[in-house]
Amino acid sequence: MSSGLASINAAVSAVCLALFAVLPLAVLAVRFARPRRMPWWAVFTTTLGLGWGLALASALVNDSPVSGAGHVGALFLGWALALVWLVPWLLVYGAVQWVRHRVAARRA
Repeated sequence: MSSGLASINAAVSAVCLALFAVLPLAVLAVRFARPRRMPWWAVFTTTLGLGWGLALASALVNDSPVSGAGHVGALFLGWALALVWLVPWLLVYGAVQWVRHRVAARRA
């Protein structure tokens, strides 16, 4: 039974990490499609809040007596991890917006 629970924990942790990985992309896609419905404060709040929760959930599920206190790090620094993961996606978003505006300027 213990190995079954470990595999379920690993699966839940993998889902949390996958959602964490695509969270900035999804939020910025909504921002790209509907900028008025997703202002910048909502982009940062959503990404940091949900990212923090997903990092903490993954750490709590993976926590074992042998692994130490990984969940404490996620509790205090999960938001920072989400912010660091958002930065490269903001660069991609900025590049896409720059190209979009250049193409629109050439058509006008």
